[in-house]
Amino acid sequence: MSTVNWFEQEPALKRLLQRQLGPAYAKAQPRLVQMGAKSATDVAAWSELADRHGPRLVVRNREGVRLDDIEYHPAYRWMQEVAYGGGIVAATYDPALAPERGKRPKALTFGLGYLFGQAEAGLFCPVCMTDGAARLVDKFGTAEQKARFIPRLASRDLKTLYTGAMFLTEKEGGSDVGQAVTVAKGAGATAKLYGEKWFCSNVDADVIMILARPEGAAAGTRGLGLYLLPKTLENGARNAFRIERIKDKLGVRSMPTGEVVLEGAQAYLLGGPGEGFRQMAEMLNLSRLYNAVASIGAMRRALVEAMAWAESRVAFGKKLIEHPLMSEVLMDLAAESRVALHLVFRAVELLDRVDAGEATPKEAKALRLLTPLVKYSTAKRCVWAASEAIEALGGNGYIEDWPTARLLRDAQVLPVWEGATNVLVLDAFRAIRKESAHEGFFGELEALAADAPKDIRSALGTQTELLFEALGALGKDPGGEHALKDWTDRAAVVWSVALAASPGAGGGTDSDLRAAHRIIDRHLRSGLLRKDRASPADVRAVAWA
Repeated sequence: MSTVNWFEQEPALKRLLQRQLGPAYAKAQPRLVQMGAKSATDVAAWSELADRHGPRLVVRNREGVRLDDIEYHPAYRWMQEVAYGGGIVAATYDPALAPERGKRPKALTFGLGYLFGQAEAGLFCPVCMTDGAARLVDKFGTAEQKARFIPRLASRDLKTLYTGAMFLTEKEGGSDVGQAVTVAKGAGATAKLYGEKWFCSNVDADVIMILARPEGAAAGTRGLGLYLLPKTLENGARNAFRIERIKDKLGVRSMPTGEVVLEGAQAYLLGGPGEGFRQMAEMLNLSRLYNAVASIGAMRRALVEAMAWAESRVAFGKKLIEHPLMSEVLMDLAAESRVALHLVFRAVELLDRVDAGEATPKEAKALRLLTPLVKYSTAKRCVWAASEAIEALGGNGYIEDWPTARLLRDAQVLPVWEGATNVLVLDAFRAIRKESAHEGFFGELEALAADAPKDIRSALGTQTELLFEALGALGKDPGGEHALKDWTDRAAVVWSVALAASPGAGGGTDSDLRAAHRIIDRHLRSGLLRKDRASPADVRAVAWA
């Protein structure tokens, strides 16, 4: 495990945040430095403890009173102090942090989150849900609800903090949310909810965003309402739902995912039929960006661990990094991590611009397409990166004494959370067909290519033409659903290369261009054999410069 400061160790991240935060960067920098140090040391150690000593459901006390409490290892609480106390959620909402975020709150939130997520994936989910709950209350809640919930959802003090959750999935539906059968009884601003929710991450959250179908409402997603379900009622009583069990998961074991039965739980209506699912999409899309940030955080950790091992391990008379095939592995890891960083933080930048009312129509369309695309593409790449890191360490990488084994276990959930790959590909094409989101994509490529070096500009021009022609062909083929993923896979690669190569988008440095060339050669070449050869100096430049 590396013990250096992960913020100071990654100049590419510093450049992107400085560009997005502008004058606020100088004020935010001490917070980012502190998060980089704590994540690389304390949180990295605590996360191992919390993974090995997972949460426990306490159903009743010794007198038989129903509790439904979750008991955590102290390491989880220590990590909460770093995550929430360090301001990941508060960066967006806390007035005291306004000088640090300037006009770009999500740049600061996700900059901090990216550093924390390199150490701990389990708790990063509740942090995401807490931010998402605050976002929905801020957008759709009453003045009283905003005053009651947002300060506590954004609290940096665990004694006053409310954590959030999103209870979406049911046994009947899975990704097909429209099959939900949870019912809401009662008209007006409050209702009583009855039903079961099947995957409830951060199951003991204080503020739960939940979809239910009001009595008599239509079938499908159009009939769903969005409700705010507090764990504790205003009179201090526990709300009427019970936790059936905590699921035994492959990864992210520090965080409890449970099954919940609603038995007349009181909830506040935020959006009725016709509005509920659309409003929940605000939280879902934010969660998809959190998922992408978690993915690139895991990719970066995979690179850090593989590099540390390759620089220190001697085999067959020289360091591992000096063996050509190992240099190739490390260069792939470094290049994929770098261009993914650019892609994700472009989505973050667009979200800040949309939220601030500054985005052009094409930028809003670009964000609409980039959100599902960046989530699924980085999640898939993250699992690959974690697996490569294990192989780089050999047998040690597979042993739970090393962080790489847990890194792979934790990474495997990222393609599943917030919509599996096929669902997201279909969502991307829904955005293209119904909202002309591709106009934003091609507009971005045109501007970015114009800013790129000549050789990369040529490659981008060729790929843009191929993507445009393929999209036209798909539009004429009603049976072409099988080919949709081919298009989005290529679009994600081309977009990430264009961003890395463009000085105007925060790329264009020597190390960015090395990464961009590597990705072109890795994913877009026409021949069988690679044209470039990675030296240890190339690898170190892309990893650390």
